[in-house]
Amino acid sequence: MFTDRRQAGHSLADRLHDLRGTDAVVLGLPRGGVPVAAVVAEDLDLPLDVIVVRKLGIPGQPEVAMGAIGEGGAEVLNPAIISRGWISEEEVETIERAERQVLDRRLALLREGREPIDLRGRTAIIVDDGIATGATAKVSCVVARRLGASEVVLAAPVISPAALNELEDADRVTCVLLPPRFQAVGQYYDDFGQTDDSEVVRLLHEASLRPRRPRSRQPDPSDAQAVADLRAMATPLASDADLEQLAARAARSHFICIGEASHGTHEFYAWRATLTKRLIELGGIRWIGVEGDWPDCFRIDRWVRGRTEQWEDAHQLLSGFERWPRWMWANTDVAEFLDWLHDWNLTRPDEERVGFYGLDVYSLWESLEAVIDWLAANAPDAVPTALRAWRCFEPYGEDPQDYAWATRLVPASCEPDVIALLTSVRERAGHAAPGFDDDESRLDVLQNALTAADAEHYYRVMLQGDRESWNIRDIHMADTADRLAEHAGPETQGIVWAHNTHVGDARGTTMGNDGMVNIGELLRERHGLDEVYLIGFASRGGTVLASRSWGSTETVYPLPMAQTGSHEDLLGRTLPEAAVLQFSSAPGTEWLTRQRGHRAVGVVYDPRRESGNYVPTVMGRRYDALLWIPQTTALTPLSHEPRPESPELETEPSGF
Repeated sequence: MFTDRRQAGHSLADRLHDLRGTDAVVLGLPRGGVPVAAVVAEDLDLPLDVIVVRKLGIPGQPEVAMGAIGEGGAEVLNPAIISRGWISEEEVETIERAERQVLDRRLALLREGREPIDLRGRTAIIVDDGIATGATAKVSCVVARRLGASEVVLAAPVISPAALNELEDADRVTCVLLPPRFQAVGQYYDDFGQTDDSEVVRLLHEASLRPRRPRSRQPDPSDAQAVADLRAMATPLASDADLEQLAARAARSHFICIGEASHGTHEFYAWRATLTKRLIELGGIRWIGVEGDWPDCFRIDRWVRGRTEQWEDAHQLLSGFERWPRWMWANTDVAEFLDWLHDWNLTRPDEERVGFYGLDVYSLWESLEAVIDWLAANAPDAVPTALRAWRCFEPYGEDPQDYAWATRLVPASCEPDVIALLTSVRERAGHAAPGFDDDESRLDVLQNALTAADAEHYYRVMLQGDRESWNIRDIHMADTADRLAEHAGPETQGIVWAHNTHVGDARGTTMGNDGMVNIGELLRERHGLDEVYLIGFASRGGTVLASRSWGSTETVYPLPMAQTGSHEDLLGRTLPEAAVLQFSSAPGTEWLTRQRGHRAVGVVYDPRRESGNYVPTVMGRRYDALLWIPQTTALTPLSHEPRPESPELETEPSGF
């Protein structure tokens, strides 16, 4: 919720900080968009103007738009309506002439006779207080372009996800909130009182009198110090041997967490695998926990340990991954690593083999099914308890969104049945019992029961807000990592593979300010800084594998060059080649202690809205080391992604 339009404007300006003091112009959409735009213009030290659009209604049905007009002769007509032939050119001209007179009067009233700000060759930041359908915003983008704007940025505190497809005329779309169940703009404001013309006139007049600093800014002296810090800290990353010092330092910790700045970048996966191989060779590593589902990864674990399905290779095993996005794990880089791990393990005794496990919480139905199968074979008396849990979920057709909405609308859930199932499994797994071939099978049934319980909680709250569902998921992943460490023994070590947003300590980002926790933070709190080593990745540009929307087919997207003022921008200007940066070599330096944006690309990605992917980060608090790859390329999936039958929602940090 925003307190009012002024507070919403401050929040929106924070998302546009890279445009502060540039040659951009802020254009408010009257009436409600102007109070928001006025704050954005003031915070970013930019001029303020309005952009007025008038709808052209069909004769006799003025509420149905056949097009729209803007100043400067800009006109947008809907060919699907005009081309039908039952509206004559004369009728279109008559309506346009009348609306243009209204448009000219509106502009004269609002600007009080001032000339419009020249947009030629400049960035136009079009601001509204919220975008529900995108129709007016779409036309305003076209108008700004026809008035000469070289770049069009569309910004609003809250945007309906359904409207995004209507905003393709903008080069960049920025918002603070993108709620999945959007209803109306006003529901996101405590005070959404109507804005009248007099207020718009006052705000434009005050902005015209406000002195502005010259646009030519002096270089930030802190950048020069940060550049010196980076050059002193960086060591080359050109071959496997260049990771030796990093591996030796990381190997002194009990938990080694290795991130990725996207889920679809070949270099992140390949270098992470190379570092992991070296850590395994140094001895002590007994498990790898990844941001994947327990049932799918446990099947991989049994194979890499030489227990089951030895007639298959990694490509065949990974084809069994069913949850979207399969390409996140079923890709050539993971397949190559798993083949290596399988071969490594087969040359070692059982107690020295390295496992491969899933940390994530999504597998509600798969984990329930695995528990029921085990109970049916080994503890038939507990099957009725398990079936009660299954039947509770059955009406929702394995669709977590249906379950989430049902439990939101009706104060009832499957939580008691899942907790009863978990208790039953714990009682039977807590002592020697038939059905446990080894400690691994005991771990499997216990983890599936725990995952079912946490997944039920996750899905039940995922519509209530970004923060709580995110925390449930990361606490589950951190708990699973601790469980794997306990299972492997106190003298062993483990590796976590997950996105930077899960691996890097949340307290070093604005995620921490928003009440979010993650794996890196939780492990540091539980075990101390010396026992946890956090490694992130970053890149300046290239290509990335991702999807346009949740559940859709994967696509190779261009990764735009890093946003001005971000960590990636500074690294790219300073280090043209790949590098390793270990922070212990230069603690407390300017680069490590100053907050800048740090890019985070998820499985859903749109390069046109890339500016929202920067998480404000203090590097020295977030990681212990960073691997810098200036230019990166997309992953190669083992197969194309089919559309899932039961799509799921993902919760990511605000602005990610």
